[in-house]
Amino acid sequence: MAKKNRWSLRVDDQILFVDDLEVGGVALQHNARPDQMPYIHPLRIADGRACLTEDSPWHHPHQHGIQLAFSKVNGCDFWVQAKQRPDHFVGSIVPSQPRILSDDPPTWTIETIWQHANGTHLLAGQQIWTWSKLEHRHLLDLDWTLLSLSSVNIAKHPYGGLFIRMPFRISTGAVAFNSAGQRDSATEQQPARWVDVHMPLEHPYQRPDGTIDHRVMHGGIAVLDHPDNPAHPSRWRVDYQRGINPCPCNLDSIDLSEGEKLRLRYRLVLHNEPLPASDIEALWNGYSKEDN
Repeated sequence: MAKKNRWSLRVDDQILFVDDLEVGGVALQHNARPDQMPYIHPLRIADGRACLTEDSPWHHPHQHGIQLAFSKVNGCDFWVQAKQRPDHFVGSIVPSQPRILSDDPPTWTIETIWQHANGTHLLAGQQIWTWSKLEHRHLLDLDWTLLSLSSVNIAKHPYGGLFIRMPFRISTGAVAFNSAGQRDSATEQQPARWVDVHMPLEHPYQRPDGTIDHRVMHGGIAVLDHPDNPAHPSRWRVDYQRGINPCPCNLDSIDLSEGEKLRLRYRLVLHNEPLPASDIEALWNGYSKEDN
């Protein structure tokens, strides 16, 4: 008998859904509405209730779960939205309708056009995402390519690229550590092959009898930086609320001539219980040998 696939993909109203058939809910939602850069939220594991991402928190309202953007591209800010920062020279990342590439493993793509505030097109982007499982851990792979449509300068900046905002709460805190053995705030702006952030996750749940279960679950994301990425090992933004970002433009700007491509690859390891550094290092070693 053929093995039943645990996940099912569908697209509705420019949103890609990964449904977890085992749990009976949405494991991942990739939003690609025309008025906002594409972003992933929610992202769930385990029983489907605990969420690993947060959308537009009060301390960083311009951040949305998992997003891909740069702060300064030809002098234009793509990190925020124009309506959020009317005092900024803000561009637009315009997404296409998500396309399903495979059901097993779940794989999809979103294409984007990076439009300067003056209307010119700077970059054509393609995100290819793959959801899979390795033993008891969920993996989310990103293969991201930006094609320059003109001469483009991505300015040197302490953050930019893949950014992940988790549901940090100061009352419960979080633990961050990297491949260099540094922890918490000591990981900020430091080079590393990978960074892991783990924290308690709120997930109030209404039981069938109507009472509320306020148990706290735990969850984490380890981000693995592929060795073929520019400026590997990346220097990482790990902010006070433990947003994480392997930044390829931290030490120097990225200059692309017309028709040149920038390719960036990452693997996100989603986990419930804390992962030992030795386990993450073994996962990175396996990922670093993958060539595609």
